Amino acid sequence: MTASWRAVWLSRTILIVVSALVLMPLVYLVGISFKAPQLIFANPILPFTIPPSLENYQAVLRQMDIPRYLLNSVAFAGSVTLGQLALAIPAAFSFAYFNFRFKNLLLGLIIISLMVPFVVTYIPNYLLLARWRLINTLPGLILPMLGISLGFGIFLLRQHFMSFPREVMEAAMIDGANSWDILWRVLMPANLSPVLAVGIYVLINTWNQFIWPLLVGGGNPRSYTLTVAVQIFYTSPEGGDYWGAIMAASVLTSLPTAIIFLLMRRRVLTTFVDGAIKG
Repeated sequence: MTASWRAVWLSRTILIVVSALVLMPLVYLVGISFKAPQLIFANPILPFTIPPSLENYQAVLRQMDIPRYLLNSVAFAGSVTLGQLALAIPAAFSFAYFNFRFKNLLLGLIIISLMVPFVVTYIPNYLLLARWRLINTLPGLILPMLGISLGFGIFLLRQHFMSFPREVMEAAMIDGANSWDILWRVLMPANLSPVLAVGIYVLINTWNQFIWPLLVGGGNPRSYTLTVAVQIFYTSPEGGDYWGAIMAASVLTSLPTAIIFLLMRRRVLTTFVDGAIKG
């Protein structure tokens, strides 16, 4: 076996080991959720049992208001995603094609903002929302999240917009198109994949938020997102020792974003790779 083949097999072995370490908790999560409660600790090494049981999912749907929590999560993540796209698209277009005062400084500040953890803004955001009486409301959850990772979307879309041929836009301007026409009728159709990729990234990141929805909406059960509801269920008397139901609730919480990513993974990964080398 040559040195090149040894390197290939070594890299594949490392990839297999790392993949197993990443997937093992997910396998146990799904497996335990389909185990009957009395069999969970009967054979803890094997994550699955035959036949699978739906008892845990029935218990979750009976004890948790899943439709309301799902609706809250969809409203929360969807509003943040649409809001960030509404801010990022025009900003990226402006940074890509217009020259204005302090342009490079503003772009630098936007990129630097990505280095500031959202957690350090919890207290000022909470105090501001309390003054506006938005605690335990969906608007209170959504508004501060509009700025989280917004700089990433602006920078990535800017890179893609800058790669678009200027000749096409100049031809559109000669035909009488203004800046908004160029953005929405020329650039957007040609850059739909990057926009969708940014939207999916923001959607998944927002859907998985836990501390912020717990801090702002944890005082009102009607404002719980799925992530908060699972934690409340875990600490409640109904779910404290019911591990199968907790795993089932976690699967239901993770399933929507997992499906979205699996359906759109090629577009997302291609966009992120292309965005890193453009501009």
